[in-house]
Amino acid sequence: MSTPPPPPTIADAAAAIKAGDLSPVALTEQVLRRIEALDGTLHAYHRVFTDAAREAAARAEREIAAGNYRGPLHGIPIAVKDVFYMENNPTTSNSRVMLNWQAGEDATVISRLKQAGAVLMGQLNTFEFTFGGRPTFDAAFPPALNPWNIERVTGGSSSGSGAAVAAGLCLGALGSDAGGSIRTPAAFCGIAGLKPTMGRVGAYGDMPLTYSFDCVGPMAWNAEDCALILQAIAGYDERDPTSGDVPVDDYSATLKNGLEGLKIGLIRHFYTGDWQVPGSIVTAVDGVAETLSGLGATVKEVSVSPLMDWHAVGRILLPAEAYAIHEDRLRDQWDDYGSLARGRMMLGATIRAADYIQAQRRRTELMAEMDAVFEDCDIVVTTATLSDTAPLSDKNPFPSLETPMIQMPFNLTLHPAIAVRAGFAHDGMPIGAQIAGRHWDEVTTLRAAHAFEQAAGLLDRRPADNF
Repeated sequence: MSTPPPPPTIADAAAAIKAGDLSPVALTEQVLRRIEALDGTLHAYHRVFTDAAREAAARAEREIAAGNYRGPLHGIPIAVKDVFYMENNPTTSNSRVMLNWQAGEDATVISRLKQAGAVLMGQLNTFEFTFGGRPTFDAAFPPALNPWNIERVTGGSSSGSGAAVAAGLCLGALGSDAGGSIRTPAAFCGIAGLKPTMGRVGAYGDMPLTYSFDCVGPMAWNAEDCALILQAIAGYDERDPTSGDVPVDDYSATLKNGLEGLKIGLIRHFYTGDWQVPGSIVTAVDGVAETLSGLGATVKEVSVSPLMDWHAVGRILLPAEAYAIHEDRLRDQWDDYGSLARGRMMLGATIRAADYIQAQRRRTELMAEMDAVFEDCDIVVTTATLSDTAPLSDKNPFPSLETPMIQMPFNLTLHPAIAVRAGFAHDGMPIGAQIAGRHWDEVTTLRAAHAFEQAAGLLDRRPADNF
């Protein structure tokens, strides 16, 4: 059986479905055939809902034919990171600790996808308990592979989400992000991935890595598709104590309004002074700023504290909170954890209360710095990665002790940030940039990302299917 071509974008598929030119059943079958042909190599999925997806697609087709069109996700194949409660399936977080654990209810975001009429294709791979770094080879499931080159990492922890979207094994996906876990795989896999403002998307039913900056967000081929997914999942969640009771904007309404008059700050010292990155990354991210300037935006370099300050705060808070979440399980089920995840968790056991409190104090200062930047800038741009895509054979258990986490600044400050494809390295692997906005202003963040993508013209290139 030949492998069908990759599916269209969500926006294009939704328009065709609404017009009656595309069948949700046919679209779902196309995706299922690609999963069957390619996922045996890529390992993007933990579990494929073949029968349920077909039933959901047929139901969507009947509803649309009857005039009950629910919106742009109706009949669209979407997959979800295996960290969200699902009523009829275990939620494993890729750990033997959770292989048979089932919540018996849906997470808020799962319920909202169903309400939007999305066709849920399955549960996607993740690093064990979402702790990023290098892939976890000793978890419950083998690591997802990067469809651009299966000998390179996907980035994590939303590894399956990045691989599945890039390979056309779904049209969009959900990820979670406590330190770059959406934006890193989006960058390494050449797609778009949005970490919203913390509290924008209800997190009830998401297995968190941290309490104070873990977020749920969309991953898709481009920013426009991320906007469509965000529209369906955003909103107040009374069961989530971190949820913000703020209005949900129309994230697609102004996507094409242009950037004339927009003020953009480029945090260039993160990738040229604070850390020396490959020249291809410098060229690509500088090119994002140049492209946005050419679209009518005013771009200027801005400065905040050195990247290592942000990284140091994150390196204290993230493992400390992760250890607090997992302490009881680590004590009772030590051998069920993979050694990589277990070792990363145990870093948190060495952190003193004084260290944690001082890190939170420094975080407050850093948040004020970034807020000051956004007093003069509508958007901030910087790199999404500090290195080329690493080889899969690199099994360093603690890579973030060697290389700072470039995504962490916007986790600490809670600002929305999207990773977009900014170019390609000499070896053909994608390069990503981050575009961040003011608190609750995903509208402008997505508008800038969409404008760049359209002007740069980098998204026509897809990974080949012959891995």
